[in-house]
Amino acid sequence: MVGSQTSIRGPVTRRRPIGNVAQLAIGNGTVLAGVRDSLSTIRDLLDSTDHAVAESIQIQKMASMEHLAGGLCHDLKNGLLTIAATIYRLEKEFPQPDIRQKVLAVRKVVDNMEGLVNHLQALGPDEITVELIHRDLTVEAKLVLDALRSSFNKNIKLNFTPCGHPLPVLLSQGDIWRILSNLAVNAQEAMAEGGDLLVGTFKRIVDNYYCRQHGNAYPGTFAVLSVCDHGSGIPKDMLNRIFDPLFSTKEASGKGRKRGWGLAIIFALIRRRGGWIDVTSIPREGSTFEVFLPLQVINEVKDNSSADLHGKTSV
Repeated sequence: MVGSQTSIRGPVTRRRPIGNVAQLAIGNGTVLAGVRDSLSTIRDLLDSTDHAVAESIQIQKMASMEHLAGGLCHDLKNGLLTIAATIYRLEKEFPQPDIRQKVLAVRKVVDNMEGLVNHLQALGPDEITVELIHRDLTVEAKLVLDALRSSFNKNIKLNFTPCGHPLPVLLSQGDIWRILSNLAVNAQEAMAEGGDLLVGTFKRIVDNYYCRQHGNAYPGTFAVLSVCDHGSGIPKDMLNRIFDPLFSTKEASGKGRKRGWGLAIIFALIRRRGGWIDVTSIPREGSTFEVFLPLQVINEVKDNSSADLHGKTSV
């Protein structure tokens, strides 16, 4: 019998050398570590897949909303023009104080409706008159931050890290103001007790690996605007809804009654410019928003000077 010997008490099994036991323990530990690594990889893959699917759903949802907003704007504008004209005639024909007071109340309702139409129009497609020109993302971001700096609370410390070279992107007048002012105000509100607000611009090459983790991305070279706060963060169950129109994380505290349009509008705007916005957030630690815009190639003019990034491209 291999591995045993016989005695008057029966077969006696030989003990394995201690070294073999140690090797077996090490081998089992290696296998367990490999299993843990595999499970961690699978978990990360599932999380990234969920994230990509959620972003794809958001794109489809916003595409439907943009189509609906475009149709509603047309009909609402026509109706409001008729109401406004009627109010004007009433003010002229009935100057009595009691009637004038009632007319003014109706005018306030019309003004509120016009604000709603403006929000819907911002969600819809660009008008034909919108002109897109090459603008340096870093320069535009700095101009906006310089204008906003005085409006920040004193306990907010703004840090801007600009890219070291031009980042030409196609934008219309006021695009970066609308994007960055919304993100900066949200970041300030998330840091009620103060903290660092980090804004930066940089260049990033997006590959297929990144695209597999983000359903709204595609490969290429992009200019990126990053806004990072160290505030309250966004709860995980709300993260997939923050770009929905009229949704606000502040509703529970009563501060969000007139909010809920900003992120939806900039989501639609960035999408119309061929880019996307990515957000990561950890509750009680902060949030980071990254705006990706396609980086443009500027042709050089004959005297080898670069084209004006704040005007039309020289060909």
